[in-house]
Amino acid sequence: MKSNLSLLNILHLFNDGFEASFLLLLPFIQKDLHFNLTYVGILGTLVIIIRILMALPSGYLAMKAGGMRVLIYSIILYALGFLGVPFSNSLIRLLLVFIIGGLGYSFFHTIGFALVSKWADKKTRGKDLGNFTSIGDLGKVGISTVLTFIIVAIGWRFTSLLYTFISIILFLFFFIKFNKLKDSFIENQAKVKELHFIEVMKNWRFILAMATGFFDNFASASLYIFLPFLLLKRGINPSFLGSFTAAFFIGNFLGKYVLSRFIDRHGSVRIFMVAEVFMALFIFLLASSTSFILIIIFAVILGIFTKGTLPVVETMITESVEHHANYEKAHGINGVITNIGVAVAPILLGIISDKLSIVWAFDMMAIAALIALIPALGFYLLYRKSF
Repeated sequence: MKSNLSLLNILHLFNDGFEASFLLLLPFIQKDLHFNLTYVGILGTLVIIIRILMALPSGYLAMKAGGMRVLIYSIILYALGFLGVPFSNSLIRLLLVFIIGGLGYSFFHTIGFALVSKWADKKTRGKDLGNFTSIGDLGKVGISTVLTFIIVAIGWRFTSLLYTFISIILFLFFFIKFNKLKDSFIENQAKVKELHFIEVMKNWRFILAMATGFFDNFASASLYIFLPFLLLKRGINPSFLGSFTAAFFIGNFLGKYVLSRFIDRHGSVRIFMVAEVFMALFIFLLASSTSFILIIIFAVILGIFTKGTLPVVETMITESVEHHANYEKAHGINGVITNIGVAVAPILLGIISDKLSIVWAFDMMAIAALIALIPALGFYLLYRKSF
């Protein structure tokens, strides 16, 4: 299964890189079309709402059609999303384009986490989940960094058309590769017990793991959407936005890669609680800093603790349901519940930014990170009680 995981990781690299680039178009579109940050929040929220709506159907499609097949065909939707951007001169058209693009990105993580949970060795599951989540950040760093420099050179409309062409090439590559190796991607290696939603939701450890993810996602998911606007407020040159965002994503990569190595040794909850405290601290520091150098340093460190918690939370989800191994359904339900926080965050933070300030929005993220410690502690206490 190592070769399957490798191809899945490569696909993740491009999925996350293109999603980050899609959202990073917003500051440039907003400047030309003159809409406020509340509309930016609405567009960011729309992508998350689609992800919520598709979380359970994603698991169903993966079980019926095959997870890798669904992920590869999703690339077509990325291409259509980028193709529609240059022709969107109003908020309504942008909403339609973001719906199409959002559909493409909505399938990946629910299906991807279920596949890694199936294919990974139990002894190294934390490391494999960390590798899977961190590889996406390599795509975010490389692709989003290049994006802003291309936009400054040729404009956001031509850049979006360029990314459309690249998306089509990627689809053809993965489509051919998948058809050559199709037999090795048979995913129903073992029968799993089919559980109804109510049965899954009776599992208190699963509920607490989802609550942990809910507040963690609220705190972290909108950071890279609003980080460019915080940087612009600090007077940063727009051509360097991609570099600062890349610094944040480099921290994401390091956090997922490094923290996941400690999960299998020290337990998921201990690692999560330490990381979440540092996340809150560095959100406060980033929001209050005016130093060019300190902002870069804080962005990298914040990235480590912000997304470094993702493989930790996903390990908690997997641990809570491994007695029946129904990973598609568990990750699907988790995708619905935890991403509600992600959906609410951009629009709420956009309103706070317009009414108060962008700094207040970052302070709200820090508070949510501290709240996430409460259900994580409950998860840990239930685990100890069961032994």
